[in-house]
Amino acid sequence: MLHVPPTRRGVLVVGDGAVNVKRYVAAASMAGWPVLAEPNGNARYGDHALSSHHFLLGLPEFVEPHRPEVVVTLGKPGLSRPLLSLLRRAEEHIVLAPDLAHWPDPVRSATQVAQDVEIPVVSGDDAWLKSWRAADQAATAAVDAVLDAVPEVSEPRLARDLVSALPGGSLLFTAASMPIRDLDQVMRPRRGIRIMANRGASGIDGLVSSAMGAALAHSGRSYALLGDLAFLHDQNGLILGPEDRRPDLAIVVVNNQGGGIFSLLPQAALPGPFERVFGTPQQVDLEAVAAAHRIPYRRLDAAADLPKVIAGEGLRIVEARTDRDANAVLHAEMRKAAHRAVRELLSAH
Repeated sequence: MLHVPPTRRGVLVVGDGAVNVKRYVAAASMAGWPVLAEPNGNARYGDHALSSHHFLLGLPEFVEPHRPEVVVTLGKPGLSRPLLSLLRRAEEHIVLAPDLAHWPDPVRSATQVAQDVEIPVVSGDDAWLKSWRAADQAATAAVDAVLDAVPEVSEPRLARDLVSALPGGSLLFTAASMPIRDLDQVMRPRRGIRIMANRGASGIDGLVSSAMGAALAHSGRSYALLGDLAFLHDQNGLILGPEDRRPDLAIVVVNNQGGGIFSLLPQAALPGPFERVFGTPQQVDLEAVAAAHRIPYRRLDAAADLPKVIAGEGLRIVEARTDRDANAVLHAEMRKAAHRAVRELLSAH
């Protein structure tokens, strides 16, 4: 077993495929460390878990005085460039890997790799944790204010509210492009749900089928949050034989008529080829797709109607229409509001 150097200035990072999550979250909590957990790491719960580390780590004024002495990583992080930057700058980066022949280290920053790690409890004040939590609360409140100011459906608010609305014991299967990243930026800590996502070079492939299979294997309510291209790419996954079991699964489809994530990337500055090459627009009638498979369909027209629209049992489709350009503007507003709130907090201290 590897013994982590005793310090209050540590951080636990939890990414995809993490194991022994409860044990290490508890250890980090005892040590007074913040927990930076990606949604599909299933460790975003408890008092030490943060909601807005994506925004905090993108602000130099916060990052400089909050450099950890040690970072311990479970699973493979990779949703947030600011979080990966934290790993690059870490003085000591310990990667937990059950199989020492392979370990997740996306930015090649590991200083040690171990199958088991002991995080010691260190006496002293909790100023380190309080500082992280205060900044997180300020950023989260600012982002929530931006999202709640608009009654129409938006992609990040849909992600935030969907997680909050799920009953205990639920499974949420998310697409690997914008849905999982929206969750990463706005999901509040909570217990009692499991989040899954396909990751990899072909993250768009087979998502409907994966969601259906996961729902059939899950013992409680199941939900999926997919983009329109991911949904259409695997719409044949909706086909069920007359004697096949039907999952209890609500498939929530964010329909922005194309690939929304690219509107947030540098290539959006090339308006000529962008729409055809990256925007990849489509005009498919999703209600007609649902009707062709005899699957109940509902449309989400107002953000506040989400709990009512996703209610029900069995296989069903919910469509939420959004605009890619407006979504890019909203994400910029979220970032600006979060950074402004944290700057004000730092200047007050």
